[in-house]
Amino acid sequence: MIHPDAGSLLSPCVVVVKTPVATRTQVADRLASTGRRLAGQVERAAREHQLTLAAVHAALSRLGVAPATVSADALDAAAREAIAAARFVLAVGGDGTLLAASHWVTGAALLGVNSAPRSSIGQLTAARGTNLAGVLARIARGALLPRPVARLSIELEGERLPPALNDVLVAHERPAATSRYRLRLGRRAEDQRSSGLWIATPTGSTAGIRSAGGAAMPLSAQRLQFRARELYRARRRPSTLASGFVEPGQELVVESAMEEGWLFPDGARTAIRFPFGARAAFRVADVPLLLFARAERWAPS
Repeated sequence: MIHPDAGSLLSPCVVVVKTPVATRTQVADRLASTGRRLAGQVERAAREHQLTLAAVHAALSRLGVAPATVSADALDAAAREAIAAARFVLAVGGDGTLLAASHWVTGAALLGVNSAPRSSIGQLTAARGTNLAGVLARIARGALLPRPVARLSIELEGERLPPALNDVLVAHERPAATSRYRLRLGRRAEDQRSSGLWIATPTGSTAGIRSAGGAAMPLSAQRLQFRARELYRARRRPSTLASGFVEPGQELVVESAMEEGWLFPDGARTAIRFPFGARAAFRVADVPLLLFARAERWAPS
């Protein structure tokens, strides 16, 4: 039985949609000229995505929900305002689409729909085309609730940036160049040279920071984790801040020693200049994100 207040549980609703690689004009032209297996893979993924998107709209229509639809590649001011004002947001794509949408979600519940599961990992997604109708019906009945998950607050030179859901990478703009910065946590501080610094939430603890040697955290954890990538260790000067955790109420401060430094919140979609002398403070955000997620994909609580 659908909850009698289903319309208010799912409305106002915004659907954030990725643009498949195969439908991007320049990429499509290059793929058509290759005739290789890769072209077939991305074309199949695009078809799967379109079928999933059709299933999303059909399922919402049956529940009496008329969503606004925006592109994950064009989150302009109007799209951001719509997401901020929504009660329910669906991100239809992969993890990147969900992360892009999450930056602008305020009080809404966020559901990720893996639109092409044969080619997409979808760690953060909790539905796909084949089970979407059932998932939405459970949400409409009030039988499936979102989880409050910690976000990463970023303050750069006194300016508050949109919160990150997964992680932030502090690095030189050239991957082969040394990333130089000063790190401070409480009374401890040190200068570091590395391939970059990961700062991650529990949600992002299974992503880049884990590949760099970090630990997966329970989704319910309320602290951040940081870890330097390929840290240069000078002789007789052991590092005390090569990795660690940022507890609620603490802040990790990073000062750039790179003229061409950058911050990359939640992947490569957003790049923020972090030049020499700039300071960024990272802490657990005051307001968590309400995310529909499968907690068993993370470390046990």
